[in-house]
Amino acid sequence: MYGIILCSGCGSPRVIDLSSARSKCPRCAKAADHHRAKVHMRSPDQGELRDAMWSLHSPKGFFDEEPPAPKETDPRQALVRRLESISDPEERLAHAARVLSGEKGHFLREELEELLPEEAEAMLKAMVEQGIVYEPRPGRYQRI
Repeated sequence: MYGIILCSGCGSPRVIDLSSARSKCPRCAKAADHHRAKVHMRSPDQGELRDAMWSLHSPKGFFDEEPPAPKETDPRQALVRRLESISDPEERLAHAARVLSGEKGHFLREELEELLPEEAEAMLKAMVEQGIVYEPRPGRYQRI
């Protein structure tokens, strides 16, 4: 059995397999617990649900509530706020390296300088000295 739910992260409608417990949104990668999600339409035919979902002109006409508004959090500003709340200097450096590296596995000097212009040079020096990152190419840092 399949169903249509709204993503709690981006508000996009999507078809899910109701026999599975969880899935991730293909747009924003937010995980959804199928047992707690509100299912707006059910059918044993996945194609029928996809046709119904994409034939809609407006989610208002189909869903009985507004889709949740996407969060407008700038990840860079969230990182700056999080770094301000970390008191342990070593943990602060490790967190900055982890977040800046992200999926790429590396970050550029300019990215850190853009976020923390006054602290960037000292942070990079400390990250290298403490073995948190290394510099495989000038201006490019990779987590160890």
